[in-house]
Amino acid sequence: RTSGVTNRGAGVFAILVTLMIANHLDRQVVVSILPLLKSQWALSDVQLGGIVSIVSISVAIGVVPLSIVADRWSRVHGIALMALIWSLATVACAIATSYPQLLLARAVVGVGEAAFGTAGAALVAGLFASRLRSTMLGAFLGAAVLGAVVGVVAGGVVAERWGWQAAFVAAGLPGLLLALLFWVFARGLEPARSLARN
Repeated sequence: RTSGVTNRGAGVFAILVTLMIANHLDRQVVVSILPLLKSQWALSDVQLGGIVSIVSISVAIGVVPLSIVADRWSRVHGIALMALIWSLATVACAIATSYPQLLLARAVVGVGEAAFGTAGAALVAGLFASRLRSTMLGAFLGAAVLGAVVGVVAGGVVAERWGWQAAFVAAGLPGLLLALLFWVFARGLEPARSLARN
């Protein structure tokens, strides 16, 4: 553990905050394009609600078991993998040609996002001294609100100009780059741990 803010720690933290923004952007981008989906596929309000809520359902189911895996394996590798999964799943939403396909892709988004907040918070707590920990955790968690707002607004702007598929692509692609950047800069911050170890 570091005793203060190092250049590397600050850099990794910046990527984590940006990933948190991307996380909630990908989760909320669908909200502004619901009218387009309803019109194109003649969806009911219940089906539209399913597209929105399936991510939260997946997160609720997966958060504890996937957090355990991250704790016992590697938070760094786990976060990189989670970001890769949720970003690819968001891009995959753009190629959905039916409601079930989109619902499945959105469910995978939730699986990818499930343990990011917990693993990310644990990593942030280990990067900074106790006198800074609450502040840094507050900034990390607060980024979720910004991501949600950006997701709704930007999703609507992109969808209006280029279609709802483009909104999913625009939301998902940055996460792929961020996953790679995080893995490059954060690897080695903690040793990989066997699942059999405590």
